[in-house]
Amino acid sequence: MTVSHAYALAQADAATQDRLAAGLAAAGITITTAAIFDFPVPPLKRLRAAGVNVACGHDDIRDLWSPFGSGDLLERAMHLAYRSTFRRDEDIEPALEAVTYGGARALGLDGYGLTEGAPADLVVVDAETPAQAVVTRPPRDLVVKAGHVVTRTAALSPPPR
Repeated sequence: MTVSHAYALAQADAATQDRLAAGLAAAGITITTAAIFDFPVPPLKRLRAAGVNVACGHDDIRDLWSPFGSGDLLERAMHLAYRSTFRRDEDIEPALEAVTYGGARALGLDGYGLTEGAPADLVVVDAETPAQAVVTRPPRDLVVKAGHVVTRTAALSPPPR
């Protein structure tokens, strides 16, 4: 089960957030946010510390709700980190986790991640750390879906034969 947006949770006092986070974790409920506009953002650190799965994504792509959805999850991770006022790498990295592993857990995807035997779905970017990828949102140098290259930059293309 997933609770979307959770604006009221974001506005609750710390004690109420702790109590609700404990209940959400015990029930296995995911909190999903889009971290959009000026709407309150669920307390990512507090929820994760309690064991709540937090996911982040888009609920619009240029629709009547908002014309600003791009489908770019690195961008969405940046919004989550920015709206949460994260400044340090160790604070920013969980925002990336929310748009990747958090989303996969919410969807019940088995075999997700960089592990042997997992589906070969991945995106490669030029960043030294996960936080750098969120902050700079570099071009996607290589995109692979089901083991097939969808796109790659010229810098990563194989040399001509």
